[in-house]
Amino acid sequence: MWGTRVMSIVKKHDSGGLVWKRIKLTTTRKSNAKKRIQRVTQNEAVLRACSEPPPSKTQVCALQEATQYN
Repeated sequence: MWGTRVMSIVKKHDSGGLVWKRIKLTTTRKSNAKKRIQRVTQNEAVLRACSEPPPSKTQVCALQEATQYN
């Protein structure tokens, strides 16, 4: 039995529907997928940070004092 690395992707069909395709996973496709995952992770982290409420003034002052003395 021979094992091949394949990647499943969705492509648009000529009739307007979507079709699952299986393509070989080359080193270029693998590195592009890794970069895409990293970008998505970074975007999610930024969105998560933006959705948090801003810190109160006392917390900001406490953080500044802590970093100032270290």
